[in-house]
Amino acid sequence: MILELNDVNKIYPNGVNALHDVNLEIEEGEFVYIIGATGSGKSTLIKLIDGEEVPTSGTVISAGVNVGKLRHSKVPLYRRNIGVVFQDFKLLPQKTTFENVAFALEVINMSDLEIRKRVRHVLNLVGLEDKAKAFPRELSGGQQQRVAIARAIANKPKILIADEPTGNLDPETAKGIMELLNLINEQEGSTILMVTHDKSIVEQFRHRTIRLEDGYIVADFQKGGYDHYVPGV
Repeated sequence: MILELNDVNKIYPNGVNALHDVNLEIEEGEFVYIIGATGSGKSTLIKLIDGEEVPTSGTVISAGVNVGKLRHSKVPLYRRNIGVVFQDFKLLPQKTTFENVAFALEVINMSDLEIRKRVRHVLNLVGLEDKAKAFPRELSGGQQQRVAIARAIANKPKILIADEPTGNLDPETAKGIMELLNLINEQEGSTILMVTHDKSIVEQFRHRTIRLEDGYIVADFQKGGYDHYVPGV
């Protein structure tokens, strides 16, 4: 089991109860969508998994680590197990494609030889081997997202969190990103958790689909799709 949440509740200091009695198990290598309306608890769930927040009660076990019990100083080390892809890319504008991806490996003190080898591999995987020297401003939105994905998987994370990765992309580009994420799931073996509002993506690329509503898990469909629930998503 790569991820296990047991009776998780999250109450913020302002009194907002963002998650209620959440129980969830995700196997290594799964591809899982997390869907739900704004305010349903999706962001809080992701923050608990990547160690940005701790549960008010209950346990979050991720990659064998009790995340809520981590000392603050140990969180960066834990996060080496987690790759995150954001909607707005968050690339370093002054660095090339190669340098953006390499940076994720430099911070974990990988050797220069291994960095070059790994960066070439992931750029080939995401179809950007010919854009290694390009800066973000010289790339399309879809290409920038591919760089962000390459950076997120560079150190072979056990869990890849994709937070609305197709949100700023046109439908055809979004389709290409989804095909890439599926390829990474198959070839790299990363467990993928994808937060999305895109109904067409969930329907076209079917995976296990978890729906949150007002902080509760209200649906968990192994075959995915929106067949059994449409309102409010």
